[in-house]
Amino acid sequence: MSLSVDHIHSLDRRITNEGDALGAIAAGNAMPMQLWVPTERIGFHLVDEPTAPERKWLQLIPWLLEDRILQPVEEMHFVIAGRSEGNQLQVLAVSREDMQHWRRVAENSAVAATTMVPDFLALPWEAGRINVGWREGTILVRNGADQGFAASPDIAWAMIDRLINSAEIAPRLSISIPDESLVPKYLLQFADINDSSIDWSFTDIPVIPNLLQGDFKSSSTQANQASWLPAAGLAVLALVMLFSYLQISSNRLNNQVQLLEKQLVSGYSKLFGTSNINAANVRDSAEQHLSVLFKQQQSLHTGAVAGLTALDSLMTACDCDLRALKADSNNLTITIDSGSKLKTQALNIDGYQTSITPQPNQTAESIVLSLKPSRAGGQ
Repeated sequence: MSLSVDHIHSLDRRITNEGDALGAIAAGNAMPMQLWVPTERIGFHLVDEPTAPERKWLQLIPWLLEDRILQPVEEMHFVIAGRSEGNQLQVLAVSREDMQHWRRVAENSAVAATTMVPDFLALPWEAGRINVGWREGTILVRNGADQGFAASPDIAWAMIDRLINSAEIAPRLSISIPDESLVPKYLLQFADINDSSIDWSFTDIPVIPNLLQGDFKSSSTQANQASWLPAAGLAVLALVMLFSYLQISSNRLNNQVQLLEKQLVSGYSKLFGTSNINAANVRDSAEQHLSVLFKQQQSLHTGAVAGLTALDSLMTACDCDLRALKADSNNLTITIDSGSKLKTQALNIDGYQTSITPQPNQTAESIVLSLKPSRAGGQ
């Protein structure tokens, strides 16, 4: 939201509903406002940049301008407004008495001045044009982005004529004045004249140059800065609380991770019968154990072991005695006594070819059982 704007002269006519204006200021209820102040009360000077450090310039400038100012420098208020095209410092000089008077006018109108700017800057600016305005018997002139002056009509017209004659290219002239007869005839022939007046309340006020600096720094600005202190304190408190919450959450997560690691190591030890293992190595160790178990499972379904597993159901109730077992590659040869029952059974084993032959030089019940992988199912 933008601040209100008005001319310091208009405040004398302001009617406020605050009752006691000074009481309103003390209570902090004054209206913040940016103010135009009369240009004719302000001196504009160009000063070569001092060789001293910049922080000391304001202390040196009064003495650099001592020969140009009629009043004692102790009674003047100086503000560095910027730099000129020649890289010189632009310095505004105004009496401290005027500054104090303007602040009293604002306070009596229940206004907290945040900015005070020379009123010639309220005129529009366009390169190659001199703009002239009127303020209650005073001529305002703006002939540059940051150049201008204010004076009584007779002095102002002479200065305008001098500006026109000294320019390499004659500038255009725009004059806003309530009565055209106030303009000299020699200026009427090439001037654009209108009767519009400056609306101080609806004219954009620049940020610089602001006279409220140094000893006259806006009290409302200081109050605004002070009002930020509670907000800044709350922000810092919120950050501290957030950091504390994150720290507590981090500790809780760390404790949960440690508990899960303990459970992981305990479960691994129970499953594989291994202790003293680091939680970080559980995954690799478990993968190794599972790989070994998987290979063992595969071996039970291949080769001679698969053949023995297949014979288990046949040999359970055969009432026979195992005498010898020979495994040659994937072939099995089993020597059996009392194997008469096996002779009468159909020895159909998936993936294998079976044959029974009598054991040489033995009784008829002594046999040799041979298993050979078939082409379709064996290896």
